[in-house]
Amino acid sequence: MKMNDRLSPRAKRSRGFTLIELMIAVVIMGILVSIAYPAYQDHVRRTRQADAQGQIMAFGSALERYRGKHFSYDGATLPALAPELNGNSDYNVVFAIGGGNQSYTITATAQGSLMTGMPILTLSSAGEASWD
Repeated sequence: MKMNDRLSPRAKRSRGFTLIELMIAVVIMGILVSIAYPAYQDHVRRTRQADAQGQIMAFGSALERYRGKHFSYDGATLPALAPELNGNSDYNVVFAIGGGNQSYTITATAQGSLMTGMPILTLSSAGEASWD
């Protein structure tokens, strides 16, 4: 006689999960995902913003080195000095030279649906940054 033959009919039926138990598990997972996904998206947005800030600071340093060699910012370009920032798909970067080629302003505006609502990032030759 096999072990299964000795089990009662009720014990034979209760070996797996019922549909209700599976549905409860699906609902719990749905609740957890609905809480976790927005937090994950916010983390991704803030990480991409921090990356852009670092790239802007690196571009500002490159501009200062350029000015040290050429005594002005005239001729400095974003693609030549900061190709990574120039290719950033999350921010549209505008670089403007002013004050007789002795000052600059870097402005990065968030773009794309994921980055909606993120602040505009700016850095000037005076060292003023919008994220300070």
